[in-house]
Parts: sequence; structure tokens; C-alpha cells
Amino acid sequence: MDELRTDRLRLRRWQPDDEPAMATINRHPDVGRYLNRPVDEASVNAFYGVIVDHWETHGFGPWAVEHEGEFVGFAGPAHVPPFLAEAGPAPELGWRLHPDVWGLGLATEAATAARDDAFERLELPEIISIIHPQNTRSQRVATKLGLTRHRQIHNPALGISTDIWLGRA
Repeated sequence: MDELRTDRLRLRRWQPDDEPAMATINRHPDVGRYLNRPVDEASVNAFYGVIVDHWETHGFGPWAVEHEGEFVGFAGPAHVPPFLAEAGPAPELGWRLHPDVWGLGLATEAATAARDDAFERLELPEIISIIHPQNTRSQRVATKLGLTRHRQIHNPALGISTDIWLGRA
């Protein structure tokens, strides 16, 4: 499957033109504030390759999200990075959109489509979301998706406890 559609969004496979736009999003201080690891130029530069490799290796991954024909970020499931293995084996449903489109309900819309695809097409029995405990915006999205705060784990990259939200098919 190469794309999903919602009323306002197109979720699709990644294209090379997405790399600089996603780097801009990842560099934005309001975005980086609540990520699960510090943002540096090496991680920004590696991000696109990691996403494309995940799709090639596993046949799924975070979708590139378009709104009104413009790339605005991503939403979708991916395997948890090794440094957060304590979160468990379930793929993480993540979302990250440019702050210019925050507050429009697009994160919820994109993550709902990605969640439904993960449960239906991929037949995943459960997903998690790893959310910084101060990220109230993502907590609201998770609640709207039907995820519940399940437990906390230690995030060694940040030196804090991070919330694990759980959703089941």
C-alpha cells in the first residue's frame, strides 16, 4: 500500500523532496522540546534515511503527511529504537507535524488513519506511543485515539521517566 487518504490529508510513502522539509520540522525548537532524544544535526540529517530504511526493512513505517498538497510531517507506526527497548515489542505510533498546522486537528486525523491501518492491514494487536510527560498536545491526541497511559519507563537519552500509552485493536 502506497497511501492512505482522509478528508483533509494524504498519507503516503516518503519521497526525496520530503527530506529538507522534515529536517526543517525536526530543527524547530517547539518540535524538539518533547522528542524522545536530544535533537542535533547528526540526528536531523539521519532521520530521512532511518524512515526510508524502516519502510524497506519492515514494509511499513511512518507515513509522510500532506495537507493541501504540502508536506507537513509524519504519522505512523515504527519499531521502537533500541535505547527505548524497555517500552516493549509493540510498534510505536508516532506523529510529528510542523507547528504552522498545530491546532487544526491534523495530528489526530493523520494518527487515526495510521492507527486504523496498523490494526486492520498490518493486523497489529497493539501499539504504543511514547510521550514526554509534559507534552500535553500529544497526550490529547493519544486520548482522542483511544490510547491510555499505561506505565512509565526511564528514557536514558533524556534522563527522565517517559509515559507509555497503549492502544489495542
